[in-house]
Amino acid sequence: MAYRNAPINPVMRLIYVLLRIVTWAGISVFYRRRLVLGREHARFDGPAIVVANHPSTLMDPLNVGLNIRQEMFFLANYGLFKNPVSAWILTRLFCIPVKRKEDVAEGEARDNDAAFEQSFRHLEKNGVLFIAAEGVSWMNRYVRPFKTGTARIAFGAERRNHWQLGVKIIPVGVSYDAPRLFRSRTTVEYGAAIDPAPWAEAFQKDPEKAVDDFTEAIRSRVAALTLDGKSEAGDAFVGQLETLVRNAQSGMSDEEAFYFQKNFLAKNIENESFKAKVAAYFAALEKAGLTDAGLSYNVKHPVSSIQYPISMLLLAPFFLLGYGFWVLPCYLPALLCKRLKLYPGYDSNVKMLAGLFTFPLALWAGWKLAFWLFNSSLWAWAALLVLIVCGYLAEVFMDIGRCWWEGRWSRFFQRQNPDAWQDLSSTREGIISLLFAS
Repeated sequence: MAYRNAPINPVMRLIYVLLRIVTWAGISVFYRRRLVLGREHARFDGPAIVVANHPSTLMDPLNVGLNIRQEMFFLANYGLFKNPVSAWILTRLFCIPVKRKEDVAEGEARDNDAAFEQSFRHLEKNGVLFIAAEGVSWMNRYVRPFKTGTARIAFGAERRNHWQLGVKIIPVGVSYDAPRLFRSRTTVEYGAAIDPAPWAEAFQKDPEKAVDDFTEAIRSRVAALTLDGKSEAGDAFVGQLETLVRNAQSGMSDEEAFYFQKNFLAKNIENESFKAKVAAYFAALEKAGLTDAGLSYNVKHPVSSIQYPISMLLLAPFFLLGYGFWVLPCYLPALLCKRLKLYPGYDSNVKMLAGLFTFPLALWAGWKLAFWLFNSSLWAWAALLVLIVCGYLAEVFMDIGRCWWEGRWSRFFQRQNPDAWQDLSSTREGIISLLFAS
């Protein structure tokens, strides 16, 4: 069957393209590293429902949608549409309101018939829907139970088209190392499409059971694309695992490290003995005022190294220029987050949105200042390029400085408490050995 994209108003298509460009610019600056895996699965035709976990509110659809060529319609919680202004904007920006239990008052009917009908019609036009199937965004490092809306929409659209529509479920896993923080890391992995058609017989025999079973099958596929701690208890372990792998410097690429951690979690997330050992190690580090990075540095550089001080000395002028220029545009979005006092999950959204104003303003001010100093457009653009490069070098300087300082503090602790340091070092060595031996 030859598929075409769902028909979109040309003006709205242009708006979508512009928003995609703005999103790309904001995400490129906000994240230090954004790893995209399974890109081949993000290329598809025909009606589809893109389903992802939901650890970072509005950043999730942005991260997922950025690599999908079709325009996606987003199923969003009804609470966002209660304000007339936001409702007017969202309904024109490809959003479909869905009422959750928490969106209706006690005794009020929870009617989503209109949302289902709109979703069916969109799929019948070969459209693409996005659903964050957990329903509520939590910043935990595990995938929670999914709502049944995805299965109900897929089955409903297929049933009214005699199971010949060809709807595909595109599972996507999104993993953040620190959802709230500027210059953090994220990984987006697209999985192979899931076909609901084989579930037709099961749905006809027992619709509710088929919906529940299909929902769990989708959840399992999405969870397999993330760093999934499985539960609240495994949440901290995922972050600790990332820290250990990153500081081990085993020569793995970002992609290899992600797959290594994902496979390790799949095999060892129920290994309570190992998890307890890792938790005790990090608790001991915190009590001693040390970090795994500092301990790792001290183990690898038992003799004082001049590499870091020299690097810091060489980068210092670039740091001062870059930090001095970029500190205000970076600080103002963070200040805005504190003043708004929203749910912390929205911090990344507020920071990125505010940064879309503060960063261009800083660039404009830098260009004007350089033009005033050199009285030349060419030199002004050259100076602006230097300022941008210095911003990245300032980040490198802070990374080097943090590593060096934590290493030096670890060395000081070693001199003051040799037995305690040896215990920590031996514990870490044992954990790393078990980690890479599995």
